[in-house]
Amino acid sequence: MTASLRPTTPAFLPLPCTPQEVSHLTYVLEVLTPGAAELPPVPGWTLRAWPVARLGDLTVQATPQDPAESGPAALRAALAAAGVTPLGPVRLHQ
Repeated sequence: MTASLRPTTPAFLPLPCTPQEVSHLTYVLEVLTPGAAELPPVPGWTLRAWPVARLGDLTVQATPQDPAESGPAALRAALAAAGVTPLGPVRLHQ
């Protein structure tokens, strides 16, 4: 007896991948704080900080509350307005 070989249809067909819209952006950078080991409030941004940094006092993770109107330049400006000195590049957190 010989088995008949016929093509089988997969149970699913993979769909082509399309880039998904990023629902939120998160940036990471190092900063110098104005004398304290805590960050002052920065309007328009949600911040998290760690006391580990190579260049400055803290490493900051920043998420804009309105991603359509906030980017690295806006983050730097908002931090500077709050008295925090951004150091080094602003990197997109992945």
